[in-house]
Amino acid sequence: MKRITLCADDYGIHPGVSEAILQLASQGTIQATSCLVTGPDWVKQARSLTNIREKVDIGLHLNLTEGKGLSSFYKDGFPSLNQLLIRSHLRLLDRTAMVEEITTQYQHFIDATGRAPDFVDGHQHIHHLPMVRNALLSVLDAHKPAPSFWVRSVTPVIRHGGKLKSYIIEGSGSKNLLRELINQGINTNTSFAGVYSLKPEVNYATLMSSWLSDSYDRGLIMCHPGKTAGQKKLDHPKARQLEFDYLSSQQFPDSCQQTGVDLCRMKQ
Repeated sequence: MKRITLCADDYGIHPGVSEAILQLASQGTIQATSCLVTGPDWVKQARSLTNIREKVDIGLHLNLTEGKGLSSFYKDGFPSLNQLLIRSHLRLLDRTAMVEEITTQYQHFIDATGRAPDFVDGHQHIHHLPMVRNALLSVLDAHKPAPSFWVRSVTPVIRHGGKLKSYIIEGSGSKNLLRELINQGINTNTSFAGVYSLKPEVNYATLMSSWLSDSYDRGLIMCHPGKTAGQKKLDHPKARQLEFDYLSSQQFPDSCQQTGVDLCRMKQ
């Protein structure tokens, strides 16, 4: 059997997303969730994580592009993803600002959950961008996480459904981050899947079957489930609902069985 971790992103971004993730974790469908700690409801929603903390890896979903930051440098708002991409590759970011914001989010996670994150990844995959990855690694070095701690890698990416988007994500710094993780002895996944357009007309069940089939042993698949039908103040509400409907059905465990996949936590 091939061991795969299914990670639900964006816990804390919206109550409907958090509720869906809690349900999927309780039924054993997901094995990890990454938490966005910059939202106004994070502390309240973090309390419910105690119900699943022994069932899934719970990590920090580092955010540098959506809403406002927690440090003084970004109290008025983050740059857009495009701005961050350009400025990071031109080495125009403020390293001090990066380190302070990452440190503040890391500590905010600890304050709300009572423990350090099991792993770190990035909202919109910003954690591997130039300058950002170096700032992140310096923060991790200062905090000395547990030996089981891991950082998400998005290379090699399983491209089914990803098209150009998957090439942009992988090509924006993932290989350099992976090299650093290996050099520093930090745990990471062997392959990455889950990239697609997030358009509701996509056949998500077919995509998931392909990701399960082609992922490597100890690979990671991301998902974005939510009980979000009819929501207007959240990105991709229809796709999130469709993902939740599929993952909470019998179709998903059937696909795992058909593709020879054993779902397990990354830290195990």
